[in-house]
Amino acid sequence: MQITNKRADKARSSKFNQVDLLFISLDWSRPKDQRRPLAMASIEAYFRKNQIGDVKAEFKNYNLNSPDFDVRDVLKVIDESRPKFLALGGYIWNEKYVPDIVRWAKVHHPEIIIILGGPQVTYGDHNLAKEYPGVDYFVKGEGEVPFTELINTISRCETPDRHFLVKYAIYTPEALKRGECTRTFTVDLDKLESPYLSHILPVEQNQAFVRWETLRGCPYRCSFCQFRLAGHKTAEISHGRLFRELEYFKEKEVQEINVLDPIFNLRADHYLEICKKIEASGIRARFYFQCRLELLCRKEGKQFLEFCRNHDVWLEFGVQTFQEKESKAIDRGNNYPKIGQAVELLHQFNVPFDLHLIFGLPFQSLDNFLSSYDRARDACPRGLYLFPLNVLKGTELYLKRDEWGYKFDTEDNNIFMQSGWMGKREIIGLKKIAEDINRCSKQARDSDGLLQFPDLRKIIKNDLCREGGT
Repeated sequence: MQITNKRADKARSSKFNQVDLLFISLDWSRPKDQRRPLAMASIEAYFRKNQIGDVKAEFKNYNLNSPDFDVRDVLKVIDESRPKFLALGGYIWNEKYVPDIVRWAKVHHPEIIIILGGPQVTYGDHNLAKEYPGVDYFVKGEGEVPFTELINTISRCETPDRHFLVKYAIYTPEALKRGECTRTFTVDLDKLESPYLSHILPVEQNQAFVRWETLRGCPYRCSFCQFRLAGHKTAEISHGRLFRELEYFKEKEVQEINVLDPIFNLRADHYLEICKKIEASGIRARFYFQCRLELLCRKEGKQFLEFCRNHDVWLEFGVQTFQEKESKAIDRGNNYPKIGQAVELLHQFNVPFDLHLIFGLPFQSLDNFLSSYDRARDACPRGLYLFPLNVLKGTELYLKRDEWGYKFDTEDNNIFMQSGWMGKREIIGLKKIAEDINRCSKQARDSDGLLQFPDLRKIIKNDLCREGGT
């Protein structure tokens, strides 16, 4: 994306509503999502509780996939607010907007202090200053505490010294040019504020849906995932806070709770206590948990499945591939015998579940992917979701992208369009098919219906016949 001078001029306005801090989040929202994303709300909740002095702050979010989204609206609010601080989060879905927003802000308001965080920074390297020219401070890692402390320090008219910057894993362009970029900040989760209990993220009575987290991080080391990077340890939120949030959700009669944990069933002493609290509280919401199939085969697995059977629970499993060579290439370490046992247990306890697959993995031809799809379909899940590979910054897969022949969408440098094993035409066809299957899976889940998954081999053969005119 390029913001031209002509378009930028349209963002100029004669009205002013000056603030000290403007925090802008550019999000890719799904239909049930709350108006404000949980990650942004967590930062705001901590900031509101711990800010020093009278900093007038405004937190705004924009939905990039809304038909009404126009980047000029973002420029306009920057122009009207004329903030001392402009904070942005860098994600794969807003990568094509953020650099030009930063550039525009610096041109029109050169005195502005721009702070950038988010995964694109956390998993970036010393080239961040070149990728985002105009940013004054880069926050690597969990941002609630470093962001707040940075605003507090500068608001006291103090210049952050080297000790401060190292402590909070904050980098200036000068530090990046010296090659410094190794530390990331990991927060003590007990120090954070609950976005729900602080009412930064308000919940209406009978609200249809909330997103909830009970832990952060993941111990597994999949090469396509950013969680594997050094310094990103697994940590749980205290049960005290989680149980208070559950009581709040019960009081508000929330209908569905989607748990964002990468792997909910990771540690029995954590997740089973949450299950006991859900049972004791009598909350009637439906829960969605992302889990790992092999962990269901542990001794506490049946206890968890019994809980799921007795409550309104839907489980989600990212198997990604049923091919051994592909699994090893991405350091996934799938244990297929245990996966088979876990699927049997799910059916034995009659627990509804989804399976997720990725297409575009290393060594994955179209035929190999179709074999994985057939294996997933044979497992008789209630939903089946197919996703194109995201080659994310900082991952092992990203470092090998040239070696493995990955080509990318010119509009999105993370979504692959071709690999050394799968061509562009095949990818485009799979993306269209995936959208249809994912939509049908979602509709079936929302209606508690059953879905007959199509035979992809027949669909692809028919498509090729039509294209060939036979």
